[in-house]
Amino acid sequence: MKAIITSALFGAILLLGACGTTVHMTGTWKAPEAPAGGYHNMLVAALTSNVGAQQMVEAKMTEALQKRGVSAGRGLDIFPPKFNPESDADKTAAAEKMKAAGYTSILTVSVVNKESQSRYVPGTMSYAPYPAYGWYGRFWGYYGHMYGAVYSPGYYTTDKTYFLESNLYDLSQDGKLVWSGQSETYNPNSLESFAKSFAAQVSTALDNAGLLKK
Repeated sequence: MKAIITSALFGAILLLGACGTTVHMTGTWKAPEAPAGGYHNMLVAALTSNVGAQQMVEAKMTEALQKRGVSAGRGLDIFPPKFNPESDADKTAAAEKMKAAGYTSILTVSVVNKESQSRYVPGTMSYAPYPAYGWYGRFWGYYGHMYGAVYSPGYYTTDKTYFLESNLYDLSQDGKLVWSGQSETYNPNSLESFAKSFAAQVSTALDNAGLLKK
Protein backbone atom coordinates (compact mmCIF):
# COMPACT_ATOMS: atom_id res chain seq x y z
CA MET A 1 0.00 0.00 0.00
CA LYS A 2 2.82 2.43 0.86
CA ALA A 3 4.42 1.76 -2.53
CA ILE A 4 1.13 2.62 -4.25
CA ILE A 5 0.78 5.85 -2.29
CA THR A 6 4.40 6.80 -2.98
CA SER A 7 3.93 6.17 -6.69
CA ALA A 8 0.75 8.26 -6.78
CA LEU A 9 2.39 11.19 -5.01
CA PHE A 10 5.45 11.12 -7.26
CA GLY A 11 3.02 11.03 -10.17
CA ALA A 12 1.23 14.12 -8.85
CA ILE A 13 4.53 15.99 -8.77
CA LEU A 14 5.23 14.79 -12.31
CA LEU A 15 2.08 16.49 -13.64
CA LEU A 16 2.89 19.97 -12.31
CA GLY A 17 4.24 23.03 -14.16
CA ALA A 18 7.82 24.16 -14.84
CA CYS A 19 9.21 26.83 -12.50
CA GLY A 20 11.55 26.73 -9.52
CA THR A 21 10.84 24.57 -6.49
CA THR A 22 12.22 24.88 -2.98
CA VAL A 23 12.94 21.87 -0.78
CA HIS A 24 13.68 22.21 2.95
CA MET A 25 15.40 19.62 5.12
CA THR A 26 13.33 19.37 8.31
CA GLY A 27 15.41 16.83 10.21
CA THR A 28 18.23 14.29 9.99
CA TRP A 29 19.46 11.31 12.02
CA LYS A 30 22.80 9.48 11.91
CA ALA A 31 23.58 6.12 13.48
CA PRO A 32 26.49 6.15 15.96
CA GLU A 33 28.06 3.19 14.17
CA ALA A 34 28.09 4.88 10.74
CA PRO A 35 31.63 4.64 9.29
CA ALA A 36 33.70 7.76 9.88
CA GLY A 37 35.09 7.67 6.35
CA GLY A 38 31.68 7.68 4.67
CA TYR A 39 30.73 5.95 1.42
CA HIS A 40 32.15 6.33 -2.06
CA ASN A 41 30.04 3.85 -4.05
CA MET A 42 26.36 4.70 -3.62
CA LEU A 43 23.24 3.48 -5.37
CA VAL A 44 20.22 5.82 -5.52
CA ALA A 45 16.78 4.20 -5.56
CA ALA A 46 13.54 6.20 -5.86
CA LEU A 47 10.81 3.96 -4.49
CA THR A 48 8.00 4.42 -6.98
CA SER A 49 6.44 2.47 -9.84
CA ASN A 50 6.23 5.70 -11.85
CA VAL A 51 9.19 5.15 -14.18
CA GLY A 52 9.30 8.78 -15.34
CA ALA A 53 9.50 10.05 -11.77
CA GLN A 54 12.06 7.40 -10.87
CA GLN A 55 14.30 8.33 -13.79
CA MET A 56 14.22 12.04 -13.02
CA VAL A 57 14.77 11.78 -9.26
CA GLU A 58 17.54 9.22 -9.57
CA ALA A 59 19.25 11.15 -12.38
CA LYS A 60 19.35 14.43 -10.44
CA MET A 61 20.42 12.71 -7.21
CA THR A 62 23.26 10.77 -8.83
CA GLU A 63 24.36 13.92 -10.63
CA ALA A 64 24.51 15.86 -7.36
CA LEU A 65 26.48 13.09 -5.65
CA GLN A 66 28.91 12.75 -8.55
CA LYS A 67 29.62 16.47 -8.39
CA ARG A 68 30.75 15.87 -4.80
CA GLY A 69 33.17 13.18 -5.89
CA VAL A 70 31.02 10.15 -5.12
CA SER A 71 30.61 7.22 -7.50
CA ALA A 72 26.80 7.04 -7.73
CA GLY A 73 24.46 4.94 -9.85
CA ARG A 74 20.74 4.73 -10.60
CA GLY A 75 18.46 2.20 -8.97
CA LEU A 76 16.60 1.74 -12.26
CA ASP A 77 19.66 -0.14 -13.55
CA ILE A 78 19.36 -2.61 -10.65
CA PHE A 79 15.61 -2.65 -10.03
CA PRO A 80 13.77 -2.89 -13.38
CA PRO A 81 10.13 -1.70 -13.69
CA LYS A 82 8.80 -5.22 -13.07
CA PHE A 83 11.02 -5.81 -10.01
CA ASN A 84 9.10 -7.53 -7.21
CA PRO A 85 10.48 -6.78 -3.71
CA GLU A 86 8.55 -9.77 -2.36
CA SER A 87 10.26 -12.18 -4.75
CA ASP A 88 13.36 -13.91 -3.32
CA ALA A 89 14.63 -14.52 -6.84
CA ASP A 90 14.34 -10.81 -7.75
CA LYS A 91 16.03 -9.75 -4.51
CA THR A 92 18.87 -12.21 -4.99
CA ALA A 93 19.42 -11.01 -8.56
CA ALA A 94 19.44 -7.36 -7.41
CA ALA A 95 21.89 -8.13 -4.59
CA GLU A 96 24.26 -9.82 -7.03
CA LYS A 97 24.09 -6.83 -9.39
CA MET A 98 24.84 -4.38 -6.57
CA LYS A 99 27.78 -6.48 -5.41
CA ALA A 100 29.15 -6.78 -8.94
CA ALA A 101 28.87 -3.01 -9.40
CA GLY A 102 30.78 -2.42 -6.18
CA TYR A 103 28.07 -0.54 -4.31
CA THR A 104 28.62 -0.30 -0.55
CA SER A 105 25.55 1.77 0.26
CA ILE A 106 22.10 2.51 -1.08
CA LEU A 107 20.15 5.76 -0.72
CA THR A 108 16.38 5.41 -0.96
CA VAL A 109 13.94 8.24 -1.71
CA SER A 110 10.21 8.10 -1.03
CA VAL A 111 7.26 10.45 -0.60
CA VAL A 112 5.70 9.57 2.75
CA ASN A 113 2.83 12.06 2.96
CA LYS A 114 0.98 14.92 1.29
CA GLU A 115 -1.08 17.70 2.84
CA SER A 116 -3.54 19.79 0.85
CA GLN A 117 -5.17 23.07 1.86
CA SER A 118 -7.65 25.04 -0.23
CA ARG A 119 -7.63 28.84 -0.24
CA TYR A 120 -9.59 31.50 -2.11
CA VAL A 121 -7.81 33.87 -4.47
CA PRO A 122 -9.89 37.07 -4.81
CA GLY A 123 -10.66 38.54 -8.21
CA THR A 124 -9.10 41.74 -9.55
CA MET A 125 -10.42 44.73 -11.48
CA SER A 126 -8.24 46.66 -13.92
CA TYR A 127 -9.16 49.82 -15.86
CA ALA A 128 -7.92 50.75 -19.34
CA PRO A 129 -8.54 54.48 -20.07
CA TYR A 130 -9.06 55.78 -23.59
CA PRO A 131 -8.35 59.25 -25.06
CA ALA A 132 -11.27 61.71 -24.90
CA TYR A 133 -11.80 62.26 -28.62
CA GLY A 134 -13.29 60.62 -31.72
CA TRP A 135 -15.52 57.63 -31.01
CA TYR A 136 -14.92 58.07 -27.28
CA GLY A 137 -17.15 61.18 -27.25
CA ARG A 138 -20.27 59.50 -28.68
CA PHE A 139 -22.35 56.78 -27.02
CA TRP A 140 -22.49 54.35 -29.94
CA GLY A 141 -18.85 54.86 -30.77
CA TYR A 142 -17.97 54.33 -27.15
CA TYR A 143 -20.29 51.32 -26.87
CA GLY A 144 -18.82 49.69 -29.97
CA HIS A 145 -15.18 50.17 -29.14
CA MET A 146 -14.98 50.30 -25.36
CA TYR A 147 -13.04 47.69 -23.49
CA GLY A 148 -12.71 49.73 -20.34
CA ALA A 149 -13.10 47.39 -17.42
CA VAL A 150 -11.59 43.92 -17.36
CA TYR A 151 -12.69 41.71 -14.49
CA SER A 152 -10.83 38.63 -13.40
CA PRO A 153 -13.09 36.47 -11.21
CA GLY A 154 -11.83 34.91 -8.01
CA TYR A 155 -11.13 31.22 -7.78
CA TYR A 156 -10.14 28.50 -5.35
CA THR A 157 -6.70 26.95 -5.48
CA THR A 158 -5.17 24.08 -3.52
CA ASP A 159 -1.76 24.37 -1.90
CA LYS A 160 0.14 21.09 -1.56
CA THR A 161 2.98 20.20 0.78
CA TYR A 162 4.89 16.97 0.13
CA PHE A 163 6.90 15.25 2.87
CA LEU A 164 9.80 13.08 1.76
CA GLU A 165 12.11 10.61 3.44
CA SER A 166 15.64 9.67 2.42
CA ASN A 167 17.38 6.67 4.00
CA LEU A 168 20.98 5.55 3.62
CA TYR A 169 21.71 1.85 4.13
CA ASP A 170 25.09 0.17 4.59
CA LEU A 171 25.23 -2.86 2.29
CA SER A 172 28.32 -4.20 4.06
CA GLN A 173 26.29 -4.38 7.29
CA ASP A 174 23.44 -6.43 5.81
CA GLY A 175 21.60 -3.29 4.68
CA LYS A 176 21.60 -1.56 8.06
CA LEU A 177 20.14 1.96 8.27
CA VAL A 178 22.92 4.48 9.01
CA TRP A 179 21.28 7.83 8.12
CA SER A 180 17.81 9.21 7.58
CA GLY A 181 16.64 12.63 6.47
CA GLN A 182 13.22 14.23 6.27
CA SER A 183 12.36 17.06 3.92
CA GLU A 184 9.35 18.94 2.60
CA THR A 185 8.47 20.85 -0.52
CA TYR A 186 5.62 23.33 -0.92
CA ASN A 187 3.70 23.52 -4.20
CA PRO A 188 6.42 21.93 -6.39
CA ASN A 189 6.19 23.41 -9.87
CA SER A 190 7.64 20.51 -11.82
CA LEU A 191 9.24 17.15 -11.27
CA GLU A 192 12.54 18.35 -12.71
CA SER A 193 12.81 21.46 -10.53
CA PHE A 194 11.76 19.45 -7.48
CA ALA A 195 14.30 16.69 -8.20
CA LYS A 196 17.12 19.19 -8.70
CA SER A 197 16.39 21.08 -5.47
CA PHE A 198 15.82 17.86 -3.54
CA ALA A 199 19.11 16.38 -4.74
CA ALA A 200 21.01 19.51 -3.74
CA GLN A 201 19.55 19.51 -0.23
CA VAL A 202 20.04 15.79 0.46
CA SER A 203 23.57 15.62 -0.96
CA THR A 204 24.53 18.62 1.19
CA ALA A 205 23.05 16.98 4.28
CA LEU A 206 24.94 13.75 3.60
CA ASP A 207 28.16 15.67 3.05
CA ASN A 208 27.71 17.64 6.27
CA ALA A 209 27.16 14.35 8.10
CA GLY A 210 30.50 13.07 6.83
CA LEU A 211 28.92 10.25 4.84
CA LEU A 212 30.31 11.07 1.41
CA LYS A 213 33.75 9.69 0.70
CA LYS A 214 35.38 11.69 -2.09
